[in-house]
Amino acid sequence: MPLTFPAHQAPVLPLKIWRPSWFDGIALVVGAAAPDLHYAVDRWLPGQGHHLTGLLIFSIPFTVIYSVVLRRWAVDGLFGSLPDLGPLRLRSYRVLGRRRPTFTLTLASATLAAGTHVFIDGFTHQNRFGSNWFDLNSVWFEAPNGPFTGARLLQYLGHSLGSVVAIGLFLLIVGRDHLDRWYGADQVTAARSAPIHGSSRRIAAMTTLAGVGIGLLWSMAADNRGFITVFASGFGLACGLLVAGIIVGAMSRTTRDFTPS
Repeated sequence: MPLTFPAHQAPVLPLKIWRPSWFDGIALVVGAAAPDLHYAVDRWLPGQGHHLTGLLIFSIPFTVIYSVVLRRWAVDGLFGSLPDLGPLRLRSYRVLGRRRPTFTLTLASATLAAGTHVFIDGFTHQNRFGSNWFDLNSVWFEAPNGPFTGARLLQYLGHSLGSVVAIGLFLLIVGRDHLDRWYGADQVTAARSAPIHGSSRRIAAMTTLAGVGIGLLWSMAADNRGFITVFASGFGLACGLLVAGIIVGAMSRTTRDFTPS
């Protein structure tokens, strides 16, 4: 099944590159995935995640809260726990916590990103407004994993191409040219080299895995449909990463506070 990350980030990341001061990058990335994460909680929260009620009740509030908490208390510990993966210099993302956009900017970015997700899905899922407009609900061909409608074909092609594009954009943003220009080269260097707790990777890995496990258990309690398991696991992963960053960040700050000068 196509994944909500990183494909849905491809349409919104260029906005951050185009006008970095106009958008909250974290809210764009999180908001672009949020409507699908609603599947994990739709048994307890009313409103379909891809309708206006779902956006107002879950996607936008979740994105705003997640973005604020990640930036203020978790981003340093989370990305400080991750190794650089070749050109994907993950540790450089620690600098994201050194600047805080206004609440209005975060809210607007969250709304735009979640709305973009819903708009695109309108053409890549059966019986939604876009697939109805362009008659994409009919079966185009049969495949081993079931019939492919025009909408489903667009979904698979779009998610595959979008994932490639988004990965390329993440690589571009984390490169020295963009982060150094947005935050300053000295700030990026300082963030990358800031001390981190010695057990950060082990703690982050265990906490993240626990989040995924809780998501799986949650899906069993909510619904046995396969796609619910996928998105519940994704929701657990997102929460696990956030908690891991908070724990590691707090432990690292405590270690620095008590280290003799």
